Amino acid sequence: MADRVHKTMMNAKVGLVFYFTSIVLAFFSRRIFLECLGDTFIGLSGTIGSILEFLNISEIGIGTCIGYFLYKPIESRDQEKIKEIVSLFGYLYSIVGTVILSGALIISIFLPFVFADKGVSLYLVYSTFFAFLGSQLIGYFLNYRRILIDSDQKTYKLAIWTQSFNICKILAQMALAYHFHSPYIWLAIELGFNLFTCWLINRIVNREYPWLVTDRRRGKEVLKKYPEILVKAKQIVIHRLKNFFLSKSDEILVFAFESLQMVAYYGNYMMIVGKLTALFNSVLTGMNASIGNLVAEGNKWNIRKVFWEYLTFRYWTTGIFIIALAFLVNPLIGWWLGPQYILQDYIVILILLNMYIMLTRPSVDLFINAYGLYDDVWAAYAEGIINLTVTLVVGYFYGLVGILLGKIVSMILMVVIWKPYYLYKRGFQESVFTYWRHTLTHLVILAGIIAANYATIHYLHWEIGTTLPSMFGYALCILLPILLLYSVMVYLFCPGSRDLISRVPFIRKKSN
Repeated sequence: MADRVHKTMMNAKVGLVFYFTSIVLAFFSRRIFLECLGDTFIGLSGTIGSILEFLNISEIGIGTCIGYFLYKPIESRDQEKIKEIVSLFGYLYSIVGTVILSGALIISIFLPFVFADKGVSLYLVYSTFFAFLGSQLIGYFLNYRRILIDSDQKTYKLAIWTQSFNICKILAQMALAYHFHSPYIWLAIELGFNLFTCWLINRIVNREYPWLVTDRRRGKEVLKKYPEILVKAKQIVIHRLKNFFLSKSDEILVFAFESLQMVAYYGNYMMIVGKLTALFNSVLTGMNASIGNLVAEGNKWNIRKVFWEYLTFRYWTTGIFIIALAFLVNPLIGWWLGPQYILQDYIVILILLNMYIMLTRPSVDLFINAYGLYDDVWAAYAEGIINLTVTLVVGYFYGLVGILLGKIVSMILMVVIWKPYYLYKRGFQESVFTYWRHTLTHLVILAGIIAANYATIHYLHWEIGTTLPSMFGYALCILLPILLLYSVMVYLFCPGSRDLISRVPFIRKKSN
């Protein structure tokens, strides 16, 4: 257990360092790219990225399955079994890569019709498409062995190098975009650095696991020994399809109902949401494998304890972000990019509600994955159908509002209501009412704090402008006390908070 905690902490520390570096870079790079490359190209790259993400559905959750089946051999240090499973993974991923390449070539035929009359050259469309495609295929054909490092909770050893080169890539793109204003140079750097990162990852894997000799050609034979992998994969494929419509189709739908420019405007807000999501990933990247190992050990009391710690951390930190962004995101966008990029308040509310559900859902999803529970395929169908129906009907008339409502309605029904019940019934095997009672406490506290924040602003007649002094004054005089009050309320009334605080090294040392 101590080793698991150590690896999780190392992943978190390394992830945080690069997170804060990347957020500074993103702040400057987004503005430079919009000014020097144009919002049409930024919208084009987001749209094509989403189109290619659609092809990733063919991955059908193989990585999730392989990670699940690697937990026990990693724990028992069974090198021969690890070699077999990673070889199988390489074999399956080579098939997936071939399917993606074939699908991409077919889609490329229709690109002239998709982007007709959109104010962008066809040559740029194809250059962006194939540059992104090449970067994507690298992971399937050349980088499949990295799954062992991720499953073994040693992602930090990769991140130190890969994130460093990613920073170099962005700096190079910024400098050359500023001087040459050429999207083609930007694309060349994107593809070139991804190829170099591929070589680097394989070098690190060889150094970390010199005994890891794999042979993708043996994959078909090995598959006969592990037929349960395909059973799980077939169940996950529906969930993967649903996840695409929820998280990867935004740019495509905004492009269809609005314009390439609106893709860029919406992308500014989603970049902020994405950076906050990346913060969670940076801190908790090692928890996926840790929770898998925890469940494999079978200590029910410890599983429940970690569950409530993890859930409380997710809800508390997400609540902090929601409280801050509800009042600061529009002034921030106005100061950062200009008032013309600010979206209406009701759209921002929907973006934040969607963000809250997306950032808190892993508290249940990770434990469902750790238990290997994927057979509720009907729920994935239902969530996808609800999302698509609301999106198409409301989105046709109201554009972005309908797209966001489709995501929110489907997730409330299937993620907020169904998934916890499924975990408690099939995984924990106990009543779900305990979960509802405690999560409702989180929601009531958050709603009360937001209302108190709103009331304070109106009572003091405080206007948050798009200048740094105005935003800093609000953050210091109103937001900071409100967030402290929120944290105290969570600590006093939410389960898992005291166990979570006791994990802080300074407090743990004093307690001991």
